[in-house]
Amino acid sequence: MITYKPLSELPIREVSELWNHSFEGYMVNASMPLDRFIARIGNDGLCMERSLACYMDGVPAGIVMNSFQEEDGVKIARNGGTAIAPDFRGKGIGKNMMEKNAELYEEQGVHRAYLEAISTNAPAIRLYESVGYEIIDRLLIMTNEQSIEEQRAQDASLRYTLVRSLAAEAASVAFYRSGEVWQTDASSIKDGECVIVYEGEEQVGYGLFKRVFDAQGRLAAITLFRCEAAPGHPDAEAVMRTAVLEMIQPGYTCKRSAFNIRTSNQELVNVLQEFGFTISMEQVLMIHEYSAI
Repeated sequence: MITYKPLSELPIREVSELWNHSFEGYMVNASMPLDRFIARIGNDGLCMERSLACYMDGVPAGIVMNSFQEEDGVKIARNGGTAIAPDFRGKGIGKNMMEKNAELYEEQGVHRAYLEAISTNAPAIRLYESVGYEIIDRLLIMTNEQSIEEQRAQDASLRYTLVRSLAAEAASVAFYRSGEVWQTDASSIKDGECVIVYEGEEQVGYGLFKRVFDAQGRLAAITLFRCEAAPGHPDAEAVMRTAVLEMIQPGYTCKRSAFNIRTSNQELVNVLQEFGFTISMEQVLMIHEYSAI
């Protein structure tokens, strides 16, 4: 018999252990120590009261974690991780979990739900499609550990000026929209920064990124999360190239990555590849539309 409990009813260590056990043997190692798991709950806005532990005959068998957000009166949900413990895979539990989660969404009045899945994980994608999700985009994780020459920075157009500030300030840009990939939203990037691109006095682009420093204060890594030009801008690629150059800091040797870049943003993909970024992993972005009660 399959039963469920809200994660809020379990000790946090037990939830962490269920997460790690459920993700054993998956394509990507999603296991993490307790302190990092607790931090992830806060960083991703995961709702323990509306996330589920799945049991088969009383034995922990799987986990589903959810986030919720409201935007312009529309309630949105995000599946922050679904996994089944090794002993229970291939027994139909996954579909039961997703159907139970859909009931929870409907009870909460969710209009729209999103999730991501590794593009090569065909069984998971088929499962999500069987309960009403559809692919709307693909997401790239790109990396570059080579130095980028200073000369590249001098090639940027002189038409633009740049202002750097905290990530949260990107929300002040007129064409900024909370994205379908929540982890790349300004509000989700802890200790993040933004760069805003101006053409004269007009805001024409922005980027979101985060820098990490080692114990000696040296730049160790840069992660780029989003970069967009104003809709309809005649030279969107040049705008994004200018922003990207500011974010990736040519001349420094450090690990550089770009996280969940939408393939539909082809200009940005082109710019990143121009500066030596290569694709290390691809995910699909999926959506389910609900008729909220």
